[in-house]
Amino acid sequence: MAKQIPIVKFKKEKYGNGLLIDVVTIEMIRGSKNFSKVMRHTFYGIMLTTGGVGDVEVDGVPCKVRKGLVAFSRPGGVCTVLKDKGLTSIELIFERDFVLSFLHDRHFLDDLPYFASNRPSPYVQLDVTLYNKIKDLYKKIQLELTLSRNIHLIRAMLYEVLALLLNANPVRSWQRDSSEPRITRFCELVNEHFKTETGVEFYAKQLKVSTNYLNRMVRETLGQSSKGYILSRSMEEACRMLRYTTLTVKEVAHCLGFDNTSYFIRIFTKIIGKTPQKFRTMHEK
Repeated sequence: MAKQIPIVKFKKEKYGNGLLIDVVTIEMIRGSKNFSKVMRHTFYGIMLTTGGVGDVEVDGVPCKVRKGLVAFSRPGGVCTVLKDKGLTSIELIFERDFVLSFLHDRHFLDDLPYFASNRPSPYVQLDVTLYNKIKDLYKKIQLELTLSRNIHLIRAMLYEVLALLLNANPVRSWQRDSSEPRITRFCELVNEHFKTETGVEFYAKQLKVSTNYLNRMVRETLGQSSKGYILSRSMEEACRMLRYTTLTVKEVAHCLGFDNTSYFIRIFTKIIGKTPQKFRTMHEK
């Protein structure tokens, strides 16, 4: 087990000329000298399973892998291969800046239900027709990157992939409430700042609303208080650190902005239902 979760960065020098996009296979990833079954990405990933079986986990959500399953990863997210029995896949990876080079809406990716910060699931299942279309587009993008590198064509094919995936069958029902855009923005802000900003006032100020109004919106939409959502996000990260790193409980608490380790243990136990040490021991078995 590593001291920290290994961070995988996009190889920006691979194609150059602003082509911050690539298509990789799980065989290529396994063959990398930096391969780890647990990885934190700095880019977006759309993994299409093409064969084999296994169990994967994206941002703490486990799923049994089967042909046609698509797993979506976001920058900062943690992806884990729990079991791998002949698993084969092809993955489209790209940087946010590549999308912004032709779509100037900074929130375009965040507004896609499978990349949204408050998504209930990072997985969808493709039917045969959609599976073949997506797989074919992946191969075409890979071929274009290898040969002529026509950036306009690659952009068009990426957009087509993103649009087609909106028609996929979710593994669990999407329950995202898009009626209040500020809730989506609140979730985004928490994801960006939960390690340093635990007070509701910071988020209310960013959203230009009162703390009472923010609390009411969050409770009506997400079913918990603003403070509760912030702490839950922090404890979600704590679980990853305890499972996939050798950081001590005190070090985990410090990384998440808790000066008082006892307070961190009390909050963790209340939200997760186990002490940090018991949680770690349970997942070491």
